[in-house]
Amino acid sequence: MYLFSKYFNPHNFLFADRCEKGILTVNGESFTLEARAAGEDTYRITVRNPSRWPEDHNRSGLTPDESAHGQKGGISHLEIGRDGGLSLKARMGRTFLGSLPGAAFGVSGKAWMFQFRQRPDMQFYGMGEKSTPFEKSDRAHRFWNADVWADHGTSRAKDQNYDPDYISVPYVIVKRGNTYAGILLDNPHSSVISVSPKLNVANQMMAMSHDKPLFFLGAEDGPPGLYMIYGPTLAQLTMKLQRLLGASPLPPLWALGHHQCRWGYRGARDLEWLADNFDRHEFPNDGLWLDIDYMEGYRVFTFSGEHFADPRTDMEKVQARGYKVVPIIDPGVKKEKGYSVYESGRSADVFCRNSAGSEFTGVVWPGYTVFPDFSLPRTQAWWADLVAGFAAAGPDAAWLDMNDPSTGQVDCNDMLFQEGKAHHGAFHNQYASLMAEATKRGFLKARPDRRPFLLSRSGFTGGQKHSAHWTGDNWSNYHHLHMSIGKTLNLALSGMPFNGPDVPGFGGNAKEGLFIDWYKAGFLFPFLRNHCMRTSRRQEPWVFPKEAMHVVRRFVRLRYKLLPYLYNLFIRNAETGDAILRPLFYDFEDTRKLPLAHVNDQFLVGPWIMQAPFTVEGLTEREVALPAARWWRADHPGWIEGPAKITTRKQQASTPLFIREGALLPMQAGTPRNNRKDLKDIELFICLSRAFHGKAESLYVCDDGESFDYQRGIRSTYGLEASVRWGKLHLRILPESEAFGAVRFTPVTVEKFDGAVLEGPEGSSRTLSPQAFTSDMWGVPATYYAWR
Repeated sequence: MYLFSKYFNPHNFLFADRCEKGILTVNGESFTLEARAAGEDTYRITVRNPSRWPEDHNRSGLTPDESAHGQKGGISHLEIGRDGGLSLKARMGRTFLGSLPGAAFGVSGKAWMFQFRQRPDMQFYGMGEKSTPFEKSDRAHRFWNADVWADHGTSRAKDQNYDPDYISVPYVIVKRGNTYAGILLDNPHSSVISVSPKLNVANQMMAMSHDKPLFFLGAEDGPPGLYMIYGPTLAQLTMKLQRLLGASPLPPLWALGHHQCRWGYRGARDLEWLADNFDRHEFPNDGLWLDIDYMEGYRVFTFSGEHFADPRTDMEKVQARGYKVVPIIDPGVKKEKGYSVYESGRSADVFCRNSAGSEFTGVVWPGYTVFPDFSLPRTQAWWADLVAGFAAAGPDAAWLDMNDPSTGQVDCNDMLFQEGKAHHGAFHNQYASLMAEATKRGFLKARPDRRPFLLSRSGFTGGQKHSAHWTGDNWSNYHHLHMSIGKTLNLALSGMPFNGPDVPGFGGNAKEGLFIDWYKAGFLFPFLRNHCMRTSRRQEPWVFPKEAMHVVRRFVRLRYKLLPYLYNLFIRNAETGDAILRPLFYDFEDTRKLPLAHVNDQFLVGPWIMQAPFTVEGLTEREVALPAARWWRADHPGWIEGPAKITTRKQQASTPLFIREGALLPMQAGTPRNNRKDLKDIELFICLSRAFHGKAESLYVCDDGESFDYQRGIRSTYGLEASVRWGKLHLRILPESEAFGAVRFTPVTVEKFDGAVLEGPEGSSRTLSPQAFTSDMWGVPATYYAWR
């Protein structure tokens, strides 16, 4: 068991006291320091000493700009002091981040750290997946992928904060006022980011008055390296980070839908039962997921003969109805003579070894289990071939579990890599991402013309290039509901935008109120899946009382109606790195009148939709922060001017939902009642008041949502513009490309304007007439106007 609550202490390190011509000196020992630009306002700092760190096992696949030179960015520059201290300077030479003289870089055996001054105005975010408060001050955080329930215990994981979590991204965002910078620790070993000026003594936080406040980043082994990135805005910082990490590939459209899973779904009968019920209740759903019980004795890449007569034929029955089948894949291979996967792996010599030189053996679902060494190219190829054969048997996608890696009661530290030459810590955090990379290769080999979709429990820096992530085994309670917002936001800010929690919780029993509240909070999260344990009460939507199911269905239908908007957010993220789910201070500045830094129960979906869900059990009213804009309140139709704070009461049928004026939201036409999608028949929701000044602008993009044809230009793109002049709405819908086909737009407004004009090219125009209609698409009935 890892000592998760024990961390480095700078007092046990020796620090560099001199740096001349790129040579750091620590207690007479020499280290080579290199600092250079690695992109726009992005700087790479490495320290090398082959006698301490002879090998670099980092496989994160970062993409620094190799054409960048020197130590200057567009609006910032990096200075190296005579003692090796680092200073990130912004406009006018102001130091945004700086080291303490004589205490910048330190070593202790193979461990190392970089230290920085901690200023009183600093706040900290990011750090990937953490089950700790949204803002990260006053504690140290470890980065070591954990099997949370096994490593922390279910009692602690149920309703307490814990660290570490399933995913490790050692990246910290430093916020000072409304200016931001980020530091990414570029090392896969167990690492620590401490942003606590206090020490923990017997669980009591004690200030050390004789120490100057510092924060540090360090690792237990491996060559020292980090990236420093200057924003200055959080949006700019996030996009620069995403360029460094590599783009998150555009997923298939169906992956953005609703998904249904339960530990206990076994085969064809379960798939058809789910499809029948989703159809019967007119509840949109895309993915039907299978947990470990579909396998033959939990043997990976097998199907139970009891539950599948013919896997391909059985899956095709629900696939023909529009559903996708997503089975689980674990990395562990049953250690059993005669089992083809084990035998082929032995022949190819692809399994991890132990200190004795034989196959490392853990104890997981199949019993005694061996583990592929994904650090080896031959293992990647072997696994990809198995996945390709698996995909050919029918599955549309896969979810990757137990890849932390989980080894049961056996200490994972004896699990060695690189034919036993690399110790466990070199690849522990990278294991899941390397598995996802090999699995993605397999699906592409089976279906080279279809975008693969994988969902992984664990991951590491750069893992978003291969899979989406869910936030692991959570609990059906309000603690986990509330925590899911900050966790998902910080993952997004750390370069993993496609993520989300199990709804309404995996462990325990979801009560009706929690079922409703969690769906209201999460219905627009990037990933939305209902999943629970086999010992939990069933939580398919139709097992709850009819009224509760109807409320949840309304919001899932709204998700499907908004899929064109969500899909365009994913397109923009793939192209620019712009976040999908965002904290309020991503798009709006903190002010004294309306501080946003600690708002951990509101969020933005793209730049236009703000949610303020109820995440505390029994709470009947809550305060909502409205940033500086005019907002249309969808749950209580009307306009509200920000900045302001308002109080809202909880309603069964609705949730506090606000649309920012200026939004031009592409939506599916009508009320979605199944998983069919049409991106070429669009209701354009125009959120403008009669008092709107200026011009609203947007871009709408659509493609087939499945293939890679969009990379070959088969995509339609429209420029959208709207303004209000003398009580009339003026629209421009300008096709930039119709390679995927023409799109039909129906403007819909919340206001009855005095008229509407659709302006065409070269001064042409057409008058549109309003048609009033009543809809509860945003949760409550209201009157809207369609213009034709």
